[in-house]
Amino acid sequence: MTTTTSRVSRLDATGICLSALCVVHCLAVPLIATGALAWMASESIHTGLTVALLVIVLAVALPGYRRHRRAIVPALLTGGVVLLGGAVLVGEALGELGEVGLTVLGSVVLIAGHVLNLRLGSASA
Repeated sequence: MTTTTSRVSRLDATGICLSALCVVHCLAVPLIATGALAWMASESIHTGLTVALLVIVLAVALPGYRRHRRAIVPALLTGGVVLLGGAVLVGEALGELGEVGLTVLGSVVLIAGHVLNLRLGSASA
């Protein structure tokens, strides 16, 4: 039987990995935008990762908050998703550097939220 805590922990770990993948993808795209790996530069990859991260945030924010009652966690998770969503929605208007910056910042904020959620969840167990 899977407990809510272990499910949230696995989802937080998945969120950390996907957020790190966003950073790697965003920083590597200029280097691989040509040739056989050009498909990785697709905006649909960015959008897909953002949607996947949103689903994970929705699945961990409330259960995590109920467990440790620290509002900073859902605030970080929400803020990270908003930053990533902003990069998807208005990234073109910001230029390449602005889009990369917004994506990296959003990913780092998400990683911080997931790590804090894991730590606080472990401490209250």
